[in-house]
Amino acid sequence: MKIAIIGAGIGGLTAAALLSEQGHDVKVFEKNNEVTEVGAGIGIGGNVIDKLGNHDLAKGIKNIGQVIDIMEILDDKNNVLSKAKLKKSTINLTMTRQSLIDVIQSYVPESTIYTNHQVTHIDNGAMKVTVHFSEQAPEAFDLCIGADGLHSIIRQSVVPNSKSIYQGYTVFRGLVDDVDIKTDNIAKEYWSPKGRVGIVPLLNNQAYWFISINAKENDAKMRAYGKPHLQARFNHFPNEVRQVLDKQSETDILLHDIYDLQPLKSFVYQRVILLGDAAHATTPNMGQGAGQAMEDAIVLANCLQAYPFEAALQRYDKLRVQHTKKVIMRSRKIGKIAQKRNKLVVAGRNLLAKVIPNRLVAGQTKFLYKSKSK
Repeated sequence: MKIAIIGAGIGGLTAAALLSEQGHDVKVFEKNNEVTEVGAGIGIGGNVIDKLGNHDLAKGIKNIGQVIDIMEILDDKNNVLSKAKLKKSTINLTMTRQSLIDVIQSYVPESTIYTNHQVTHIDNGAMKVTVHFSEQAPEAFDLCIGADGLHSIIRQSVVPNSKSIYQGYTVFRGLVDDVDIKTDNIAKEYWSPKGRVGIVPLLNNQAYWFISINAKENDAKMRAYGKPHLQARFNHFPNEVRQVLDKQSETDILLHDIYDLQPLKSFVYQRVILLGDAAHATTPNMGQGAGQAMEDAIVLANCLQAYPFEAALQRYDKLRVQHTKKVIMRSRKIGKIAQKRNKLVVAGRNLLAKVIPNRLVAGQTKFLYKSKSK
């Protein structure tokens, strides 16, 4: 089968690797002039590693990943609010986004990736889909996979009324080297009315950090923030936070407003399917954005291998739409709770967090491991 994949991100490349391996004629179209990933660190949960099973890609990801066993939530005085042990029977990993992209790309035949291909629109039909480009001739395919992110041109072609929703906060991110983190298996978040600070260990004494602050969409004040502003805002936080910000370079701080998508009713539209953020962009509060994109690719490949074409697409739709809706809604809810800034509300939230048993906190992610792979 001749398959177009629009977007050479984490989900698109995973789909390309698995579908090429099955013998399909795959072409990946990337609008940029190289395959890169904008971002700092990333987590890949055991739900993804489990679904990859014995595939060599799972081994490749494990080789670049720092194992994380525990997720801690603390306040700005270093008091533990909750401590969730992650599922024992699987493995949860953190790594740089670029290292993940590089590993996945190593499983994709080089000849299948076409950079500098900007898609303008598609013509979708019952028997084929034609992809149109800004500078290249149009080309027809049996299947087109829209893996082109939150602002997906493919999604706009098939669901023109789909909306991304700003969630009321913006996130700064960075990577630091030579960090002295004594517990490299614990990811931490510090919650306060001024914002959230996360510190996530990576391999080789690196760490990924993020700072989440309530702000207006495209807030000029936040755009003007640099390292000194962040240091001043969070100078009362525990030493670990201050040390990480001290080590951050002045110029490599990323800033992104946080959006998710109103959940779609379907990811399948005749010969077009949606995958990853194009289908179900979510806030980063569950650390599942990349993982769910990879799961989409795994489930799609499994379904195409196990069922006739039409049945495979319908099975993919059934397995992924409701599951990813749950991820979007739960992640959105966590963000609303975590971003509270009224001091009385924050005090009540923190008190409640302390009395909820840790096993119940850990249980909030159990559904991630129960989704089917075909």
